[in-house]
Parts: sequence; C-alpha cells; structure tokens
Amino acid sequence: MFLHVELDSFFVAVERQRRPDLAGRPVVIGGRPGGRGVVAAASREARKQGIRVGMPLAEASVRCPDAVFLGGGFDAGFAAAREVDALLRRETSEIEWESIDEVFVGLPQTGPSHEAIETADRLHRAISGLGFDASCGLARSKLVARIASQLGRPRGVVHVLDGYEARFLSPLKIEILPAIDPVLARRLRAAGIRRLGQIARLPEDQLARLAGRIGASLARQAAGIDATPIRRTTLAPPRLAEARLPAATADVNALHAALRKEAERAGRDLRSRGVFARSLTLRIRFADGRADSRTTSLAQPTALDDALLAAALDMLPRVWSGDRLIRGLSLSCSGLIAGSGSLFPLIRS
Repeated sequence: MFLHVELDSFFVAVERQRRPDLAGRPVVIGGRPGGRGVVAAASREARKQGIRVGMPLAEASVRCPDAVFLGGGFDAGFAAAREVDALLRRETSEIEWESIDEVFVGLPQTGPSHEAIETADRLHRAISGLGFDASCGLARSKLVARIASQLGRPRGVVHVLDGYEARFLSPLKIEILPAIDPVLARRLRAAGIRRLGQIARLPEDQLARLAGRIGASLARQAAGIDATPIRRTTLAPPRLAEARLPAATADVNALHAALRKEAERAGRDLRSRGVFARSLTLRIRFADGRADSRTTSLAQPTALDDALLAAALDMLPRVWSGDRLIRGLSLSCSGLIAGSGSLFPLIRS
C-alpha cells in the first residue's frame, strides 16, 4: 500500500510556528508587499481573497492589503521537513520525497487492510501533532494515492479500497490526472471527454490519435493502474528560491548562462549533502507573472553540473517557445538518493 502525504501551506505553517500571532491571519510568503517578486506560498485566508502562488506581489498586496507579507525562511522549512521525515522513518524506510511538502510512504502489503488504514491515521495524527495540516491518500498504487490526497485537502484522509480504483477515478475530471497538461485537456474536452471514466473506456487507437504516444498509458492511469514502486530518497529537498534575471529577456544566450549558474548551484548543493538526484524540475517565470515548469527523469542519478545543465537545456524548449520574455527561472532536484559510489571524490565544487 502507498500513502501520499501533502503538507498544506507548508511554509505558512512553519512561519506560524515561529510567530503564533499569525494564526488565523492572511499570510503571504514571497517578499515585501508591492515588491517585484511573486507569491511563493499563501495561507487559506489569503487564498480566499484571490491570492495564488505565482501571482506578482504587487497584485497580491492590492487584492489582500491586510495580509502579512514575509520573505519566508527556507532553512526553517527544511528543518521542519526533517522533523516530518524523522517521524515517518520511525514507521518505515520506504519513503520517497517528491518535494519539501509532498512525500510517498510505502506501507507493508501483508496483513489485513485495516492495519494500513490504522497506520495512515496514526501518521496523520502525528504530523498534525507537529503543527502541520496534511491531507493523506491511501491506495495500492502511487497514482491513486496522490489523487486521493488531493481530494482530502487540506486535512482529510482518503482511503481507496483495493479493486475500487477505477470506480473511484471514473467520475473525476480529466485535469486531475498528472499526465494531462492544459493543452491535452483542451484537446480531450473538444472531443467530448471530460471524465476519467471516459478515457478508461476509449479504444486504444482513438486515444493514440488524441494523446499521441502517451495514449495507451493514459487509459491505464485513468483506470488506476500504476506499478511504479517507491524509490527511496534521503531528506526532503529544500524548495529553491527563484533566480531573478537582471531584466526580463528572450535572449537565448542569457537564458543559457542563467541555467548554467543554476545547474552549478544545484550541483554544489547535491554534493555538499552527499546525494544524487534522479529527477530535475525547471521552473520559468514569465514577465507577465505567469509560471510554467517541466520535470524530467535523469538518465542516471547524478550530482554533476554538466549533466544537470544538459537536462535543463533539453527541457527549456518544452516550457518556452521563444516568444515570451522571461524574468526568472530555477532548477530543483528531487528523487534524492545517498551517494555510495566513487563519484564524489572525483567532483570538485
């Protein structure tokens, strides 16, 4: 069984632990009100007033003038994630951090299912005891567990019974499936496909025409079929601050230079922690404040600058078509595993 845990408004919760007076007040993480940055996180109170992650701080300060604007302590966030990590590891070593606020936990497949449910409830209570709101999804596949936790936001536990995966997913909107991006969603909706159950029932040739190479896998995912195992990681990777460019630009050379700096910084971070990354995420912030990102699996676990840069350059055309100004970007590593080979002595930071 797989348990997916998502920590709600994680950085806001960390700040509230440091400042109890922030409880119940709208909080925005990202910088000073009206600043040139963007919202990195927002409390539920702020989100109710229209604040969204990625929104320019200037707009956020207009929408919610009574909010408390904070820079956010990323070191404090990483320390808090380590607390959660230690709590989970008292239960099992089958842990895969996706980001600093999202983690998969592998629970034993043997024994009656009520034992897994009791474990999930116990972990949920323990995380709440640390001062964090968390939603949890329990299912026999990682995909279904992730979707279940989304439906349990912000504090619920959703358990999908074995054999009921397809029935559970069938009425859900197609956008909830991670493999369906906005472009594909529009194409499917234009064909009259709005629910996952419709995808699961489509003939393979029709799905291939609509979704291309991922058509066959979409049908399996829409039915809840996912054999992806837990890939053990070390501590949760810290969320990285966005590298702001001196000026918004569409110059390829300038963007490549910025990506090289990001790759070198990410590589140094990995090596200082003695870990390799299995996947890399490129996040782009456009001049209009909107953001987009792509994640890729690396050919092999690495902490090498050049390998990270090559993967980032490969992703860039998939995020940016060259016709929009970019004002910030970042690289973040995930799927971290402990370095155990002879690679690290050969690397110089």
